[in-house]
Amino acid sequence: MNLTVILGSMALVASVGILWWGLTGRPHAARVNLFAGLERLETISHPSSPWMRRLGQAVRRFLPRQLVDGLEVNLVQAGHPYGLDLARILGIKVLLAGFTALLLVLVGHPVYAIVSAAVMFFLPDYWVLSTRDKRQAAMQADAADIIDQLTICVEAGLGFDAALARVGTTTSGVLTDELRRTIGDIQAGVPRAQALRMLADRAQIVEIRSLVTALLQAQQHGVPMAETLRNQSAEMRLRRTQRTEEKAAKLTVKMLFPIVFCFMPVFMIIVAVPSFLSLGDSL
Repeated sequence: MNLTVILGSMALVASVGILWWGLTGRPHAARVNLFAGLERLETISHPSSPWMRRLGQAVRRFLPRQLVDGLEVNLVQAGHPYGLDLARILGIKVLLAGFTALLLVLVGHPVYAIVSAAVMFFLPDYWVLSTRDKRQAAMQADAADIIDQLTICVEAGLGFDAALARVGTTTSGVLTDELRRTIGDIQAGVPRAQALRMLADRAQIVEIRSLVTALLQAQQHGVPMAETLRNQSAEMRLRRTQRTEEKAAKLTVKMLFPIVFCFMPVFMIIVAVPSFLSLGDSL
């Protein structure tokens, strides 16, 4: 068998294995705590692969600061999927690009190797952005219900911190996980205002930013917390309704392309072809 094919196959299998192994790792505890609050001990107690992290840290020195900082922010907002931290994902990016370039060079396509290496280097960035968008959409869908439960707990006599803890233990979801992180920050000694701002920075959705701003203003001016939460809940439900109506209005435009280019040609073929065949037989 050709040696080039063997080496190329080995490089492809190794790159897929490294990608899977990197995705199943755990984040660095200090980095996660710095950006996203304190994690549970069972989440950060697993050892990470040191050489992958060292590779990512070495590559970080040669990358533009804006690129690295943007990836780090997106990774935090994505919730560190599969336990990835910045150093590990940088290592994965380098290994994917390197193995792809090696594979194409071995098969005799050096020009394609450069282009493919660049594509594979930025492919994890696209995956992080996609994961972040899905996570934010899930938080937007749960925001109104979570605030309703907070309002009920506060109106029932619980303090705001106790209401957060109650909702965090009785519900599940992405937004609930962020509330649990906020509770952990407050219990660890972080001021409530700072913990809420960290929640808004991690979520990066309009509903949470508006809620945090309203809560901080209510705390500063002495406005009852239950009234603030009730108003925010009504506003969030209105936004959710408007967002649903906006999606419904866009549906007509989105359906135009499949109807014109997919449905209409098939319909015309079904209608017109038998007529042409009958006309040809009559002639």
